[in-house]
Amino acid sequence: MDPMASSERELCGIRHESQSSRAVSTVVDIAIPVFNEEVGLARSVELLHAYLADTFPFTWRITIVDNASTDGTWDTARRLAHEFEHVEAIHLDQKGRGLALRAAWTASDAEVVAYMDVDLSTGLDALLPLVAPLVSGHSDVSIGSRLAPGAHVARGPKREFISRCYNVILHTVFATKVRDAQCGFKAVRSDIARKLLPEIEDNGWFFDTELLLLADHNGLRVHEVPVDWVDDPDSRVKVIGTATDDLLGSSRMAWKFLRGGGDINLAGAERYEPDDDFGRRLVTFGIIGTISTAISLVLFLLLRPTLGVFASNLVALSATFAANSWANARLTARRRHVQWVRAFFVYIAALVLSTASLVATSILDASQFFTVIALLTSWMVASIFRLAVVDGDYRKFGR
Repeated sequence: MDPMASSERELCGIRHESQSSRAVSTVVDIAIPVFNEEVGLARSVELLHAYLADTFPFTWRITIVDNASTDGTWDTARRLAHEFEHVEAIHLDQKGRGLALRAAWTASDAEVVAYMDVDLSTGLDALLPLVAPLVSGHSDVSIGSRLAPGAHVARGPKREFISRCYNVILHTVFATKVRDAQCGFKAVRSDIARKLLPEIEDNGWFFDTELLLLADHNGLRVHEVPVDWVDDPDSRVKVIGTATDDLLGSSRMAWKFLRGGGDINLAGAERYEPDDDFGRRLVTFGIIGTISTAISLVLFLLLRPTLGVFASNLVALSATFAANSWANARLTARRRHVQWVRAFFVYIAALVLSTASLVATSILDASQFFTVIALLTSWMVASIFRLAVVDGDYRKFGR
């Protein structure tokens, strides 16, 4: 990966230590961001180094990234870099895990860049499954997941509850399928990292989530690995403060996507999209539409005697609007993000069209059966409009 610009390196106060020059091509570069980890750093690096030397099939490097420690962490990192082969150390004068990863990944020449927490909370046996799909080119981003089936996790109820709530928020707002955005165990293909890093604004703990949301937003393939994970009681993470920053970051990203931002030019790194996947997505779209229509119809029929046809139609359409938009973004669209502006436009169009059909049936004094048929027809037309406007597949429709 291209080195950081000299001005940026000076701004971050970057210093670099290593035993030797990079003479051998590196496949995987594992960054370990640290802040005031003087006590446990040496033991963790020694364990990781021994594990990689004994079991890892790819060439590798460990990069310790000290971001503004005030204890003896940098001295320990320098010692390890000179003592062990394939260990390097970088020092930054500014704090921030995201900044540490940005500096390490930008300066790396490896094919795959990764990172893990210094406490080694994640079992190392997950490392090869994490990076293998990236080395092979099968996936673009790979993450460890404490919430995926098969994961084994030991941590307190407070952190478990906060983590689950946060990921539910991400699923609801962004329609992402990523189960665990916060696990400190991730890897990215270097060519993809070069595309994503300039677009990531956060340099703190939200860096992870922003990377994943951008990857998901741009249709990149994210591979999840269930991990064995044990909570570190001496963790430096301030749970409440980090959760607050994550919520603020999520709000920023939601507004960014709502305004049409976040699209990245993936020229040279884009993933092949089959031309014939529209049939599969059309079936999913139809299933979601059928369920939404059934719920709306039941609500319309139940409320009609009390509210009348027009108010009942308004309630029935409104009740399923958000859920339908979210489900289609998550399960149907190639880019899994809710295009709320377009979806709201479709909602207004559906409301206008269905109201017009009800006006017509009222003028004609049609029976309840024909009123329902007219209403369903207007909803169906609105669904076709949704497929064209929201999912952008109008050019393929009918092929």
